[in-house]
Amino acid sequence: MSIIKSKNKVLDENRKKSVPVCKFDTDSLTVTIFKADTQTEEHYTFYSDYIRYHVHYVAAKYKERFQRHVDNGTIYKYLSDLEAKVIETENRQVERWKKYDKEYLAAVERGDKRKANGLLSCLHYMAREIILDCMIYV
Repeated sequence: MSIIKSKNKVLDENRKKSVPVCKFDTDSLTVTIFKADTQTEEHYTFYSDYIRYHVHYVAAKYKERFQRHVDNGTIYKYLSDLEAKVIETENRQVERWKKYDKEYLAAVERGDKRKANGLLSCLHYMAREIILDCMIYV
């Protein structure tokens, strides 16, 4: 992939050159924001698979979307909001399924923690499949 740089630049007085206000590294999933007032860089790295999949998909299909977010300095907020919504959606869906899944409920009632945890993992993977189609690959 690559590093997407904002078109807006500011002077880095320490290095005596113009630097982009915002950069996004699509390989390391790192947002770098240069603060002109303090002459410092802030780095934010994402680690979730959801963000990695989304970034690689969008960078391949809709490069202008990321360029726009980087130019506006909103890439960190965009990805943070997406990550929070995806995790919330996954957890909410799993909680719904836990209430009605007969095999999971039976394992919990019997006190079979191993089976209940295995089934819970399955519910999370099922939710992830749906989320990938509906929220990540868009």
